[in-house]
Amino acid sequence: MALIQCGEDRYPATLLAVAGHGLPSTRPFPEAPLGQDDWSALLSAAADHRVLGLLRAAVDAGRLPVTDAQRKEIRAEHRAVLLRVLSLEQNLVAVTSLLSEAGVESRVLKGSAYAHLDYPDPALRSFIDLDLLFRPADISHAVEVLEAAGFTRILAEPRPGFDERFDKGTTLRGADFEIDLHRTFVLGPWGTRVQLDALWSASQTFTIGDRELTALSAPHRFLHACYHAALGDWPLRLGSLRDVAELHPADEPAMVELAQKWGVEAVVATAVTASTRLLGLEPTGTLREWASGYVPTRRESAWLGLHMRENKTFAAQAIATLPVLSLRDKAAYLRALMLPDARYTAGRHSSALSRFRFGIREALRGRRG
Repeated sequence: MALIQCGEDRYPATLLAVAGHGLPSTRPFPEAPLGQDDWSALLSAAADHRVLGLLRAAVDAGRLPVTDAQRKEIRAEHRAVLLRVLSLEQNLVAVTSLLSEAGVESRVLKGSAYAHLDYPDPALRSFIDLDLLFRPADISHAVEVLEAAGFTRILAEPRPGFDERFDKGTTLRGADFEIDLHRTFVLGPWGTRVQLDALWSASQTFTIGDRELTALSAPHRFLHACYHAALGDWPLRLGSLRDVAELHPADEPAMVELAQKWGVEAVVATAVTASTRLLGLEPTGTLREWASGYVPTRRESAWLGLHMRENKTFAAQAIATLPVLSLRDKAAYLRALMLPDARYTAGRHSSALSRFRFGIREALRGRRG
């Protein structure tokens, strides 16, 4: 059974070249400036795929020919993105300081961590919100601290303790930005494969202004990048695939061993092969050669399929988690999903029965995809 693939026809050819710019990519750029309609479509797609920084770099380097008006437009668009990123980083410093003062330890995920630790120029890696990882036991305290500071939780817990035991995490909204509080990398059975204690066994720091922030270790950042690239958006987001390429580990055999230890070979292989193929890279080296030859099991393919499809649903991912839980956890998990607290269903479901019917419909829709 082969790995699920995202077709090249999902993306404009020039966008693929942009996503691979600066890497040893074989993707060709056009020889003349694009027409205005094609340029506008490229600019919009680059923003959606978080590669505006790479688009500007390709233009500034002369790899992508443009008109004077198009050059001015990409510089203005990228400048606006960078101003937004600077604002988010100021908020990141404030939020992590607030949490630290309250005794809550966190790790910065994606965003600033990748930009400052893994990219040759932070301006190449943009983001639109903040992502922080917490120890499961600290999730509730972190929510309390942030709510006291004026943040609003978007969705209540199904039942007390669900965040700590089962969920990927939760999202809080501030005045003009959101923070994703993570317990693990993803919802569903792949999330149960993440070795949470290991994530806290090592770390790496980076600096914003005069504030030192803490990220995951390099190997764990790469694993998270693979999770996000393979199991995040569909069609796959090119910015996330660029993360996989930028975070490519120096010790490739050790990364294969780590993926095997966690039992997440299919996730890593999917992300690496997609990044290699869509960015136009040579499939050479221990990791890429291993990934290109990896054959997933039927169960791994089913688990990947929960995420790599157009009409994927959180309900299908949540229900697929049930078989991998212990008997004790199954009971608590089912109770939270089938009979959640009133705060969770308020404004969304009229009764427990309607909530149950909704869950079944969504799960069936997600599995049929």
